[in-house]
Amino acid sequence: MKRTFAMFLALVLSTISLAGCSQQGENVDSQAQDASSWPEQPIEVIIPYSPGGDTDFNARAFTEYLTEELGVPVVCSNVTGSSGTIASRQVKDANPDGYTALFFHTAINVNEMVGIADFGLDDFELSCISGMSPGEIITVRSDLGVSNLDELKAYTEEHPGELDLAIDFGTMVHINGLQMQQAGIDVNLVTAGSATERVAALAGGHCDIIINAYGTIKDYLTTGEFVALGTTGSVRASGLGDIPTCLEQGYDINLDKHYFFAFPKGTPSEIVEKFAEAIESAEQNPEYQESIMTAYAQDPFYASPEEGKALMEETKEKIWEYQEQMEAS
Repeated sequence: MKRTFAMFLALVLSTISLAGCSQQGENVDSQAQDASSWPEQPIEVIIPYSPGGDTDFNARAFTEYLTEELGVPVVCSNVTGSSGTIASRQVKDANPDGYTALFFHTAINVNEMVGIADFGLDDFELSCISGMSPGEIITVRSDLGVSNLDELKAYTEEHPGELDLAIDFGTMVHINGLQMQQAGIDVNLVTAGSATERVAALAGGHCDIIINAYGTIKDYLTTGEFVALGTTGSVRASGLGDIPTCLEQGYDINLDKHYFFAFPKGTPSEIVEKFAEAIESAEQNPEYQESIMTAYAQDPFYASPEEGKALMEETKEKIWEYQEQMEAS
């Protein structure tokens, strides 16, 4: 009797095991099939900021070309709040089927560092880096009477504690502000919100310095109301004319902003790579290149998932060096 029961139990367990293996095989085959036939429906790209800024522009600059490359509509949605954390969490928790993507930039590392987010880029599947900002521009009103960083530093030495640098706390420009202070430029860090709010604050005389993307200040530069002192990029941008980098002027004020596309963790690699290939192809389109140059003086830039991850890790290490200072400021 005992022997008969043992044989029966063994047979049941064997059947369950085979069924489980069969089911697992079916799931793997199904996932592979889904990846090979992707995409079959619209792809939603989540942007962590409001329309009108450099991040929103860079994401939407790809939409038309991605639709052509992938054969399905690629639509953008703006999900704002918590410096991009709400949007990035929404994508992180989405179904890893390739139909929800995040478009963000280097600030995702800042969010993790300051504790706004309890996750980072490692919690996503990085598809590629699709662009690099020419650098934020340290900008003053023309009535301040300075035209470069040496003159700005000299001014702050003669007027200590007088100049206010408008930033958005806990962001990349916050780190740039700390770098300015480390370089001996005596500025007070004051919060003024988003890029457009900082422009309004400078134009209205409510602050003395801002650090903003070119697209947000170019009209003021054209009229001569604002003066560009230097960019925070690592190399001089071809579209920014005679505006030098801070590094060129001998000031270690630098933090490159890389824009990237990423998918939820677990998205099949075939999908991630196919999307990256579509981005790389779009990057070579002359119309795309002209659009980003006209709007943000931005040269095309692409890095594969492997290259992109290395760049993001390098920048992340640099960002985390400022953790204590950001918490104290």
